[in-house]
Amino acid sequence: MQIEGRYMDGTTSSRHYARLEVSSYHPVNITLVIEPDIEEGARRECPLNFDEMKVSSRLGNTPREIAFGDNELFVTDDNDAVDEFVRGFKGGGSASFLHRMENSLTMILGATAVTILMIWAAVVYGIPSSAHYIAHQLPDFTSEKLGSGLTMLDETIFSPSELHESEQYRYRAVMAPYLEPYEDLGPKIEFRSGMPANAFALPGGEIVFTDDFLKLVESDEELIAVLFHELGHLKHKHITRRVLQDSMITLMVIFITGDIDTIDLLTGLPTLMLDLSYSRSFELEADQFALDAMQISGISAKHFASIMQKLDKSYADHSDTDDNKYKAVTDFLSTHPPTEQRIKLAEQYQN
Repeated sequence: MQIEGRYMDGTTSSRHYARLEVSSYHPVNITLVIEPDIEEGARRECPLNFDEMKVSSRLGNTPREIAFGDNELFVTDDNDAVDEFVRGFKGGGSASFLHRMENSLTMILGATAVTILMIWAAVVYGIPSSAHYIAHQLPDFTSEKLGSGLTMLDETIFSPSELHESEQYRYRAVMAPYLEPYEDLGPKIEFRSGMPANAFALPGGEIVFTDDFLKLVESDEELIAVLFHELGHLKHKHITRRVLQDSMITLMVIFITGDIDTIDLLTGLPTLMLDLSYSRSFELEADQFALDAMQISGISAKHFASIMQKLDKSYADHSDTDDNKYKAVTDFLSTHPPTEQRIKLAEQYQN
């Protein structure tokens, strides 16, 4: 048997035509015949021992490598000959498991299904669970570092609140009793203008209410409903978990595609969809926290539903279209769940 290929000595970048000769009689002799370059002298013949050779597994039609000696390498495209060569010494089938897989449609379909199932489980359960565990194990100063974003928002988006000091004092007084059970979260009430009706919590404990949002509020109970919702974000460390999950998704995409240069629109779109899905699940978790807290405080869930409706109408008034077709698209791309879904959740607490 003769196997044609190339020989590399492991010390230089030069390649030499070579062939592996295997005798057909016993004892079996293996000889590597290295053809000389034009400038060099006669050919060289090197006896080899199979036990000292490392043959790479077959993977499709990729060249096979046979390593031996001091980083020396023999490379050939003749995979069938290498398989026969290995069988002669080891007996039985020599084709690698991967090679058998890629030549079996059943195994390909099975491996594809298992891969999809593993990715789905990682996205739906693995990443959120890991982020949840890590976020609650991180020291408090981590959240404080993330929470320093309010200063940046003040410099870029927000303006000082136009509420009179007496109004701010009254709002703080209304919320104070409901904040006491959550002192461990370090909540700090802030008022700002410069943004449409909104309220949100930063991981450092700041809960920001915009002036436009407070104009929508018609009762203290509606204000408390949103306060509890934002406390839910703090309690469940949603921003920290979202940062962790986004990082994990990005790493997973890089791992799957195998090249950071491929992070473009094609790979970024699924990442965005997953991030929006996670965001909506966080909002629902905060809603659930708020409705539970309202129930404990003896506040009717109807106030949660009413402020959600007012916020939805406020956003619709600022939207350029009321076409249901486009509304369905914007709902799908929204970071928040549809208002109807949130109201239905509140109605469950009223029954």
